[in-house]
Amino acid sequence: MAKKTTKEKDKNIDKDSMFKKLLYTGIGLTVTTKEKIEKKIDELVDKNKITAEEGKKLLDEFVKDFDKKKDKLEKEMKDFVKKTAEALKFAKKKDVEDINKRLEEIESKLETHKK
Repeated sequence: MAKKTTKEKDKNIDKDSMFKKLLYTGIGLTVTTKEKIEKKIDELVDKNKITAEEGKKLLDEFVKDFDKKKDKLEKEMKDFVKKTAEALKFAKKKDVEDINKRLEEIESKLETHKK
């Protein structure tokens, strides 16, 4: 099997890195939003504007609503990554596999001719 060149490895690292950054950004935004909501709810409870039970209910509703929207968010994220990869002209996995197969065939023919 043909070894990956440094350039190919760098492209894979760049794709992985970009995807991880996008994923971590989404997770970070979710966590930050939940923490801010919890803080606001705690403030409302401390000021006796709402009861602790009402605060828990509000937080539960947020989490439930987020879970409903999570699938849509994941689909949008995948679409964004796919469009970005296409715009940057990243090779698809099948393309790389096909190229590797062709390289193996060429290497095999070269080895045969050397003998």
